[in-house]
Amino acid sequence: MKKNVFVLAFFCCLSLFAQAQVAKYCMNYADFVADKWTPVEKLTEGRTMQACQLKTGDNYIYFRTGDKIADKVLKKEAFAVKYGDQLFVNCRNLRCKDIPLDISSYTQAVPYDNDKICVLAYKACSGPLLLSLGMDVAGIFVKDLATDIALTVGSTALWITGESLSDKVCYLLDGNANEKGKIAVTRMNDEFIGNLLANDADLLAKYNAVSAKHNRQSAANVLPILMEKGLVAMNNTK
Repeated sequence: MKKNVFVLAFFCCLSLFAQAQVAKYCMNYADFVADKWTPVEKLTEGRTMQACQLKTGDNYIYFRTGDKIADKVLKKEAFAVKYGDQLFVNCRNLRCKDIPLDISSYTQAVPYDNDKICVLAYKACSGPLLLSLGMDVAGIFVKDLATDIALTVGSTALWITGESLSDKVCYLLDGNANEKGKIAVTRMNDEFIGNLLANDADLLAKYNAVSAKHNRQSAANVLPILMEKGLVAMNNTK
């Protein structure tokens, strides 16, 4: 099978001493669809001049401004954050078949089919994607499953195993919160991909070529399929 390199610039990691990216947030899915974003600095106006920083730990991503009010909004109320040209969705209120996801902080996401979102969710037992603090990650280059992922750090390309994306799965987010504030998402599993590619036998065969179910349904296999289908762009800007 011909191997194609898919560029997915969806992840940016900054150390405590790195220059912060421009950060914007939106409060709900409708604002995302309307491309209605508010600079995070508006939350801290008159209280602090500290720039918003992306922070990471074992299986979580969050944002800190140094201002308690702003940090509370970002943690508990905001729907999504754009950090530079990267998109992160707050998983706190996401539910799949009424079950919370295995992460309650932010996670990476990419625009899907113009006005929807593909959310990449960590599993609770999975190791973090980040290699360490102190790295400015410019992008991730995703090859086929079981190959490597190149993390471009400045002008240096580091290589890690494809297991990082193999430990994630994709969820479709395409609607507003219900009356309880919960947002339904749909797991992109075999059934979902089968329906999606019902009229694309070649691409469906490519998806099914990965025999192990865990690997077949992982983000490492699903994302390149979505890119080939034209549902996920080669960059993470809406």
